[in-house]
Amino acid sequence: GRQRVEAKRPRFQIAYLEEKRSLNIAGLELSGRIDRMDRLTEGEMSGSYVLIDYKSGNANPNVWTGPGPDEPQLTVYAVTGKEELSAVAFARLKPGEMRLMGFARDKDLLPRVNEAKSWPDLLAAWKREAESLAAAFAAGDAHVDPKHDLETCRLCDLQTLCRVYEKYSVLARGEE
Repeated sequence: GRQRVEAKRPRFQIAYLEEKRSLNIAGLELSGRIDRMDRLTEGEMSGSYVLIDYKSGNANPNVWTGPGPDEPQLTVYAVTGKEELSAVAFARLKPGEMRLMGFARDKDLLPRVNEAKSWPDLLAAWKREAESLAAAFAAGDAHVDPKHDLETCRLCDLQTLCRVYEKYSVLARGEE
């Protein structure tokens, strides 16, 4: 389980657990909570931090890439924090099992966590996306734009309140 995964990592100390934070992105003040942040205490990355978000269900770090990330909170923490990060990961928890998934600056920093092609470029992309989303929100941009068109809406509980059909014609959808 967890001890097996943690034993494969370079030495670390848990720096923060369930830490509430104020986040400032593009002039927008937000509050959030970091599940866990570890400070590495050995190796090349000693002194840097690993940001971890616990998940009990499915987790896929690919949700952090591309425009309009599905779960941007961890990437926002990554680009607004004062700590120098060397990895960002989901810790997927199942009874008797833990698995880390995410991106790291270097290979083998965390078990089964991918090395980013370019760590600075990844962080810069996350920052641009977070600033763009925050600026649009602060400017009052509330246009309806589901990421995967009407497929996004299938399981939404707010369909009766939503203006999605202002964007997509019901008749045109039926003709496809």
